[in-house]
Amino acid sequence: MSNQSHMFVRNATGLVRELTAFDAFNLVFAAILIPVGISQALNFGAAAFPGANVALAFILGATLLLIGFGAVYIYFTMAMPRSGGDYVWVSRTLSPFLGFVVNVTLTFVFVNWVSFNFTTMMTLFGPAAGYVMDWSPNVIQWFNVPANQFIVATILTVLFTLLMIPGTKFVAKFMRILFIVVWAGMALWFIGLLVTPNDVFVKNFIEITKTNPTQIIELAKNSGFYVPTGLNWGMTILAMLWAFQNLTGFQWSGYFAGELKNVRRTVVISVLGGLIVGAILYAAGSFLVYRTVGFELFSSLSYIGINAPDKMPSNVTYILPSLTKFFALPTIIKDLIALTFMLSIIWWTPAGFMLGTRNLFAWAFDNLAPSWVADVHATFHTPVNATIIMGIFIEILNFLNIYGGLSNYLINIIAVMALAFVVVGLAAVIFPYKRKDLYNNAPEVVRSKIGGIPVMTIAGLITMLSWSFVLIAAFSTSQFGLSVTPIAMIEAFSVPILASIWYFVATSIRKRQGIDISKVFSEIPPE
Repeated sequence: MSNQSHMFVRNATGLVRELTAFDAFNLVFAAILIPVGISQALNFGAAAFPGANVALAFILGATLLLIGFGAVYIYFTMAMPRSGGDYVWVSRTLSPFLGFVVNVTLTFVFVNWVSFNFTTMMTLFGPAAGYVMDWSPNVIQWFNVPANQFIVATILTVLFTLLMIPGTKFVAKFMRILFIVVWAGMALWFIGLLVTPNDVFVKNFIEITKTNPTQIIELAKNSGFYVPTGLNWGMTILAMLWAFQNLTGFQWSGYFAGELKNVRRTVVISVLGGLIVGAILYAAGSFLVYRTVGFELFSSLSYIGINAPDKMPSNVTYILPSLTKFFALPTIIKDLIALTFMLSIIWWTPAGFMLGTRNLFAWAFDNLAPSWVADVHATFHTPVNATIIMGIFIEILNFLNIYGGLSNYLINIIAVMALAFVVVGLAAVIFPYKRKDLYNNAPEVVRSKIGGIPVMTIAGLITMLSWSFVLIAAFSTSQFGLSVTPIAMIEAFSVPILASIWYFVATSIRKRQGIDISKVFSEIPPE
């Protein structure tokens, strides 16, 4: 057996570069999941950061801080275009241990979103659709029964596991169809916001709910809501936390770089395109919601819905897609919009599955997981075993989320995610100096400099600073929901702790098998 075979599971990954520039953009655009993200940012953001202008927070977050973060992923993908993304980059630049722990942590966070979004579809978007479409209360209540939620989540998990097996091209085609469906519906949502003046929205709101907006505003005040008289810059800056959380995913193409056609061009289009288009749509949607619903009414609805739901009138709801009911649109169009918010989760789910399976594949290919995990099907050109494992893992997450309150813990994980991205930024800072062999052989754009300093290093510094802001803000901003109790922090950091244990056990086993795993990380994996 050759030295290369000892280093890696085999001399070639078996993956095929089948994803076009649009496919890559579609994956990352799905990852930022605007229908869900804008609902979270506006509803939770308005309640957590009174007076914040969420639209402005998205623009500031994207232009001032996330551009550097995107540049890090673009440059690293060009320099090391392999599946696994930051796992490969950090392990080859800083240390194998850090690369594995960082990537396992981020994989856990992102794959959790698959299960969490299944629940969101049933607990928020299902009832919202029922509200818009006048479903029977019994049907709407069906979505709130944990056993029913688990059945639906299980069915979806099985279906998506099967969907991911036939091949990357098949998945890409499926996502192209859903892209058209979802964004036709979201275009109608934007149109509805544009053609519905505030006075018409308020008139419809009063007629349908038999509740005057002044009653909602007064209820919010009595519940502790402070009505701002103008833009609150402090709260707006803190609300950028939602920009970081909801736009994160625009850089995901690096995780499946081993399957991108024309990597250098594709990664730029997908990453920058995902960030720019995503930020514009998030900001535009937020602005239009404030314009149509009214900043004070919307903020009051969200505040009551999050902080004092028992005081909300029974015929009123705060969930963003449910407000479609009061648009100046035909009933059938409003029904389609409400269903679109639910379908958006079906559109995004393959992106979460694909990230998880490709990262798991990369660990196995480097001998940090059983070699059979990295087996690629000869016909489908996909890691079937890794896909099945990911499906089982997501089913476990479904159970923990629905019956164990895992979603409450996910608020804390933003601190761990931020810390992991700080490490990725550090890798970009030192890559041009520590791995000169790889840096000097990278494309010219990766080797560009400003004032003699590599642009990659500058982008890494910006990334470290921006995610440090997120880390500090998450710990210091009680409104965001981060719990800093010892038990909560142990739970939040349990994943990197378990990843550390796994790493040392795996390297010890490989050493006894006569495999010097340290040699693996001296080179990037073969294609």
